[in-house]
Amino acid sequence: MPAAQPRRLYLTNPSQFKIEYEINSWMKVGSQVDLALATAEWERLCQIYADLGAEVETFDPLPGWPDSVFLGDAIFLYGDQAIASRFRHPERAGEVEPMVARFEERGFRVHWLPDGLYYEGNGETMPWNGRLLAGYGPRSDRAAHDFISSTLEVPVLSIHVQAPHFHVDTTICPLSSGALAYVPNGMDAESRQRVHALNADLIEIDDEEARLLACNSMVFGNTVILSTQKAPRFEKALERAGFDVLALDMSEFAQSGGGAKCLTLEAYAAGV
Repeated sequence: MPAAQPRRLYLTNPSQFKIEYEINSWMKVGSQVDLALATAEWERLCQIYADLGAEVETFDPLPGWPDSVFLGDAIFLYGDQAIASRFRHPERAGEVEPMVARFEERGFRVHWLPDGLYYEGNGETMPWNGRLLAGYGPRSDRAAHDFISSTLEVPVLSIHVQAPHFHVDTTICPLSSGALAYVPNGMDAESRQRVHALNADLIEIDDEEARLLACNSMVFGNTVILSTQKAPRFEKALERAGFDVLALDMSEFAQSGGGAKCLTLEAYAAGV
């Protein structure tokens, strides 16, 4: 049997990260980002990925676009294909074309959304058991899911994201093929029913710890890279379920509503 391919991850260094506008409830103009601390948090995350065997490539930020550190919001990568995002907020609109160019250079076949549809890439989409879990509501349109499903030829389970959350990756986190973490109040009742119908083992994250971006985590096998060190209830639930928890301080990025998952763009293998 051939060895499994390493996971391919892309990150953007935070040298231009700052808060210049407010487009979610975490962001407060006037909040001061400690750039040295943000850089240390980011470097620690990159090192953990490398230690866990991932193939990591880092980019320079896009000049003039401070949120380009959250690079996955601009594109979604699946197999050798990609879906280009369209941001609802003009404050981020200029990130898409440069990001698309990067991945076209890397051999991805990029698809563009039909006119008038909004969709925010990796922040709104994640594979689980041969389907995509995809968010809509504050930032993305549900109709975009039909385009993604038909283009990539993969079924989509749609989740209606509820405020203060704005991306689905702060409301649901695949833990394994049989387990999901989720924020019940981060989605509407119909979406909760769809999640429960998956018959997965579910770990609930309460509103307080979700606000600290506990759900915006990355999972490598049995290791959960938690985006906060202040979510003891979720951490204990993970440990009871048999996971090893690596809790990080990502507090500088939390000021913009982002954690480890938001900082990481993964080139997902098709069909996972």
